[in-house]
Amino acid sequence: MLNGIKHFLEFVSDNWTTMFIIIALITVAYVRINAFLKQSDDQKIAAAKAQIKESMLKLVGDAEADYQTWKMAGSLKRSMVIQRIFADYPVLSKIIDQDALVSWIDEQIDNALKELRKIIANNKAE
Repeated sequence: MLNGIKHFLEFVSDNWTTMFIIIALITVAYVRINAFLKQSDDQKIAAAKAQIKESMLKLVGDAEADYQTWKMAGSLKRSMVIQRIFADYPVLSKIIDQDALVSWIDEQIDNALKELRKIIANNKAE
């Protein structure tokens, strides 16, 4: 019996940092998941919109790269980006005014296209 307690204490002594890190990661994950689940739909939608703004340049760049040989495929590229956004952020389907959401996404696509054109122009100038 005492031998078992001794081995347990040695195990804890040898691995206390790893056990502490695992407990800390589990605690942080629990707190984050709990905070996300407590958010209202409006807060989730606002967070999704913020993430969309940040990732829009990449989405537009990917669409341009996928269809670069198609010169007049703007509407196809737009629909691909919009479809990808709705797939990545299913909470957006809860918005009642889908037309306003799609027009907001179109604005973000236009802004990302302007930024992409600036980047391409700067790279060609160099």
